[in-house]
Amino acid sequence: MSLHPVNPEPIPLSIARIIESVTTGEYDIPEFQRSFVWSDHQVRDLLDSLIRGYPIGAFLIWDLTEYEISRSTPKEGRRKEWIIDGQQRITALCILWRRKPYWISNEEWERLLRRNKVKVNVRTLRVSLEYPAIRNDPKWVYPHELLSIPSNGINMYVKKLMSKLNVPQELYIDEFARIRDNIERIRDALVNTKIPIIKVSMSLEDVVEVFNRINSAGTKVKTADITLAYIAAYNPTWVREKFLKYLERLDEEGYGIEPVQLLRTLIAVGEDKAIIRYTSKEFIKNTGGVLDRAFDRLKSSLNMLIRMFQEVGIFNFNLIYAKNTIIPIIYFYSRFPFEFNFNKAFHYFLLALAEGRYSGSAETQLQEDINKIKVASSFEEAIESLHKTIRPIKITPGLIKESVHYRSIGRFLKLLLYLVVYRNGARDWFTGIRLGWLSNKEINRDFTIQVHHFFPQSLLKRIGIPSEKRDTIANIAFVNPGTNKRLRDAPNVYIKKYKIELEELRKQLIPTEERLWDLRFYDEFLDIRSKLIAEELRNYLMTLYPEYYMHG
Repeated sequence: MSLHPVNPEPIPLSIARIIESVTTGEYDIPEFQRSFVWSDHQVRDLLDSLIRGYPIGAFLIWDLTEYEISRSTPKEGRRKEWIIDGQQRITALCILWRRKPYWISNEEWERLLRRNKVKVNVRTLRVSLEYPAIRNDPKWVYPHELLSIPSNGINMYVKKLMSKLNVPQELYIDEFARIRDNIERIRDALVNTKIPIIKVSMSLEDVVEVFNRINSAGTKVKTADITLAYIAAYNPTWVREKFLKYLERLDEEGYGIEPVQLLRTLIAVGEDKAIIRYTSKEFIKNTGGVLDRAFDRLKSSLNMLIRMFQEVGIFNFNLIYAKNTIIPIIYFYSRFPFEFNFNKAFHYFLLALAEGRYSGSAETQLQEDINKIKVASSFEEAIESLHKTIRPIKITPGLIKESVHYRSIGRFLKLLLYLVVYRNGARDWFTGIRLGWLSNKEINRDFTIQVHHFFPQSLLKRIGIPSEKRDTIANIAFVNPGTNKRLRDAPNVYIKKYKIELEELRKQLIPTEERLWDLRFYDEFLDIRSKLIAEELRNYLMTLYPEYYMHG
């Protein structure tokens, strides 16, 4: 797959030639490309720039002549060139021309035309979005109407237009010439303007680098995007019909992850690799069905793990603030499906999350840990090997009291506290519904860890308690999303008002001594609750993997 990059020379092509290539399918787009997202204002500004003679940038084309086509049924003899940079501008040009790009459906095309109504004033060359005052004004026209005029019919078009404008006789000749010149200028801008086309035909790594250097001011293309493009090139409809549909299904179930994370997991399951650029050509080409088999194993593993996550209260992956941590546990299950012990794997998952093991640029660390799982002869050997490389977390009352729930280690402690509270069967204090559920029989797939400050923030702020002390882990409890928790009273007031049962307070590790619900004893409340939380969080981790703590 590796070709030596060359310095690509820009090839100037007219807009008319580019439009022809786009509408006939000579140029297509790979499946990782996003749909048209430009606003109508951006389409308007593009036309204005062309009329003014401003440059609109180069287009980057990836020559994939040697590969199969991906997005649509290939045409005999059709060249295979994909637009890597320039899709939005090219689609905007097609809208101005009223010529449908090859890759856009008829339904989507009609929607784009309705949404992007751009007109130009043939008297002043002013460009505007259509609005009521100019809708029926004859001097405001759609650009495609001017493009449809035969070259020998411009004078006749201008004569008809002049009759509608009621131009005085003494101004007729000058006005006729000005409008004709303006029409020719608009047509020339939309037809003959030359756009630099940069074509590249090189390896995965090189095309990513070329794209990112040329498009340094815009969105970076990732190696994962190009890898998906390669898979799409070799396997028509695979990305669209299998990969993307599975992503949609995960999202509908509440377990949506980014395409790059699913792709990295797929490659890990199929090739024992976490570094995408090292994916073999055989895997990408699905030689002997290796890609299909890996995808089936990935789905089987992830679907089973989702049910296990649900049992502990993880109802969607939005609860996991570092989603790369999900990748090794999926690989783990795919490697040892019959020996897999969820509690021990989940223990490692939590410790990895606590230390941020896979945050940021995580490829190298992921690869190291996948290697440990790969070479192990059993689940027990693998889980022990992984735990030797990770630091145990020392949960103390001081750590609980000093940590705020929305940053650093506090995010982990909040998640762990939620897991303990969920295990305890806690219910929303104000609705009586179990946390994470819409009812006793229906999981809330949109569940988020909704924080309720046991001592209301507004009350603490009023008496000068600093924010860190208000947002400490020791002052939070959990309610279901949507619960009205606009409380201004101290706990000793609203607990009686809402008839919150002592057992529900215990489930959330709240001291049940009424004296501690009084604002005057806030500091003592924090000390006592910090001890309760620290002890229960330690116990929760120990019950997941007792042997780990015996060895310690």
